Formats: sequence, structure tokens, C-alpha cells
Amino acid sequence: MHLSSYARSPLTRRRLHRIALPCALLAALTGTLTAVLADGDAPAPAISRVGRLLVPTAVAAPADPSAPPSVAILATPPGAARTTLHIAPIGGAKAGPALATLRHLSDAVVRARVVPRTRLVVATAETSPSSDRSFNASLFRIQPGAEPVALCDGVVHASRPLVTAEGRVFVSRGVAGPEPRPDNDPARLRVDALTIDEVDLATGAIRTVHRHTGHLAFLADAWNGELVLYRVSPASADIVLVDPDSGATRVIAPSIPPFARDFSIDAAAGALVFQERHETDPGLWVIDRIDLARGKRTRLGASASHGLAPYAWPGGGLAYTPERATGLFVVGARAAIRSPLGPGVDAIQAVSQDAAWVAALHTNPSAFAVPFAIRVESGEVATIPAPPGARIAVAGFTAAKEGP
Repeated sequence: MHLSSYARSPLTRRRLHRIALPCALLAALTGTLTAVLADGDAPAPAISRVGRLLVPTAVAAPADPSAPPSVAILATPPGAARTTLHIAPIGGAKAGPALATLRHLSDAVVRARVVPRTRLVVATAETSPSSDRSFNASLFRIQPGAEPVALCDGVVHASRPLVTAEGRVFVSRGVAGPEPRPDNDPARLRVDALTIDEVDLATGAIRTVHRHTGHLAFLADAWNGELVLYRVSPASADIVLVDPDSGATRVIAPSIPPFARDFSIDAAAGALVFQERHETDPGLWVIDRIDLARGKRTRLGASASHGLAPYAWPGGGLAYTPERATGLFVVGARAAIRSPLGPGVDAIQAVSQDAAWVAALHTNPSAFAVPFAIRVESGEVATIPAPPGARIAVAGFTAAKEGP
């Protein structure tokens, strides 16, 4: 996450009101299932729960196990006050039709994740017309064929929800603190009351699992049932593990420069991989790995480029962009990958449930990002078709299909 993402405005944020009833989708889904079950000619779909939410059970794999999966993407035309959800088949000729439409502020930043083993998507988007954008986003639940439902407000601007493998949903939220006094250091940033909250997918009920007073409380990832948080305070920045049930907090990295971003988990090593500014050289950026059990820090690389976009490659190895002219490199993996789409910054966005595919965005200045996929075992590159002329957010890999 860039430092500019958590810069503060001197104006006071207006309170954001909830814009939809959180139980609407659940009620609609329950009614649909009742009608289907009452129809003797229609087969009853298998039903499972995600938290308190009833959803059609997803088939674990397509009919052809070797067939590529599909990816949920969200498309936002420039300046538009709407974003559409599409299910895009990897290697397909075009994206699927718009399955849902999310309404938000004009030209909003949209971030999203798929709930594992379903076609449900949770997304954040700006909804408050306040001049202070710090906490002007809402969290939405999006299901194909239904109206999106707002679950909570006060979400950190341009932040992405975290969804665990079990389907638990967490967001970063906050309340603006007082503006620094004009006679103080002009470089001083506002100090806010920040929370990490778990949101119930069915009801929108909010449970705070962590509180922090500072500039940023960022959901980096989840590991072994704990949340990995990157926190920035006036005096320092750190990385901690938080138990979302007990709230117990364990500090992993007590003091790092406040410029970390692009976090991912190296599952094999039990470590967090991320980009950071060098401790003493302001012109140098580094890729570090921190052991989440012992806190040991290892330097994996360094570059003058700030667009390294590191990602722990499934099964071992590291994906990153050494510099824009080279494009993506994957090193230490079974298949060595070099510049699959040419010059640009390639950022990994999601990994399939079976860790067989990754989805990424290829970015260049003054151009729309291009989504694409890579087969982990072979390094094969495939298209992810997307609507033209739109900003694309990759939510993740979806279940092959729903129902029996």
C-alpha cells in the first residue's frame, strides 16, 4: 500500500450512513430456495453456510479437472458511479455478462475478494461524498443475480477486505482524530482511532477484534488462524499477529520503516513477504521476508524501483518486477517465468484454491491494467478476458459452478 493511500485531509469527515438493509439478500435467497424446494419438478440445490449466510454449495472442480478455473473481476469505467461484476473464464474469448451492479461515488476505488468455494464477493467502494476520504468507503456483499448489500460503513479508503480460508471477513475501519494544530510541525499527520473488525456476511453485525491509535492499521494477511497486521504510529511502524477470537496480540517486527506494502504469505516458510524502503538509503527499495514464528528477518532483494510488487509464489519461490522495463520475474519456482507480458509492473492478485493458478494485473502508465493468469506448474500464461475501457479489480478465483 503506498504511503499516499493513508495521507490525511485537513477537513473533517462527514458521517457515512448505511445505505441498505444487511439482511435483504439473505431474505431473498431464503425465499428463492423455498420456491425451488416446493417445485416438485426442480432438483433441490445443495446448501451450505458461510458464517450465518446460506449459499448454494459449490462443486469442488469442473467436469474436466484439467480445465482452467474462472476469475471474478469487477469493472469500473472511468468517471462512472457503478461497477459491474463478471465471471471471466481463464483463456476465454470474452468476459461473462454483468452479473451484478454496484453503485458508489463517481470514479470510486473498488477493491474485492471472493469468499472461498463460492461465487460471493465482498468489495469496498467509496460511498460518502465527504471531502475527507480517509474512511469514506463501505463494505458490500455481492452475489450474482442479486442487488449488492451494504454491510458496514467507515471503511478505510482504498483498502481491500480480508477473507480467510474459512470465509471470515475482516475490514479496516476508523474514526478521524483531531487535526494537528497549525503551530505544530506541518509534516505531522493526524492520529486516528482505528479498528480491525469482523463483519458477519449475513447480518452485517460488527465485532471489533483489534484497536489501534495511529495513522494506519492494515490487514496484511492471515496465517495459522491469526491476522497479520501492519501498523503505523507517529513514532514507529510494526508488524503484529492478532488472534481474532481472543484479541491477543504478538509483536513480530517491533520497528520497521513506515513504507511497507505488497504483503503475501510464504506458506512453506511460515513467513511474511513484503516490499519496504531501505533503512538508510532513501533511493533504495527492498524485499524482505519475516519468519512469523520467530521474527527473523531476511532480505531477498533490493532495487531502485519502487514497483517491485513482490509475492510469495505458491509452492516456493518469489514473483516480483525488478524494474518496469523487465516485467515480471518468478525465481526459485519449478517454472522460471520472465516478462510474460513485456515491460510493466505485474502484481499478483489471487491464487486458486488448489494453488494451480495465479491471477495478476499487468500495469503501465496511462493505460488500463490487463488481467492475466499463470499456471503455476508449467508457467503457461493465459488471458483473463475483461470488459474494455474499464479499470479492473481482480476479486479472486470462483467456484466452478453452483448447485447439484
